[in-house]
Amino acid sequence: RPMASFPNVSRILLKSAMRNAAATSALQQDMAATFLRFYLNVTAASGSGGLQVVLRGYDKVSGKAVELTQAVASVTTTGTWVWEVNSSNVPSNPFGSVKQVDCRSIPYQWDAIVKHLDSSSYTYSLSVEISS
Repeated sequence: RPMASFPNVSRILLKSAMRNAAATSALQQDMAATFLRFYLNVTAASGSGGLQVVLRGYDKVSGKAVELTQAVASVTTTGTWVWEVNSSNVPSNPFGSVKQVDCRSIPYQWDAIVKHLDSSSYTYSLSVEISS
């Protein structure tokens, strides 16, 4: 019997706003997610340190967030940039606007944090596509 298929979902995690410090999305819950594609849309960039997107999971006992992806790539210019996380264990090389690809299981509860590598202002939004 074939497994049930779940529709793809898109969500806005952070609405467009000017920020000069890390911003965290609301807690998300997805029972069967196997792939996340984060879109960071930077419309104003004044710094040289850049921005990074990190997936976090949550410890059930303490409720504390734990970083699950290592922030490697950063962006310092305007544009729409992509970070991908998949549970296929088949890595692919980032290219074009894809800044980073991580192979990790997607936790049931997660959020995303946009890290600022300097204290200058950036205007951006963050959205996600979720596949099962």
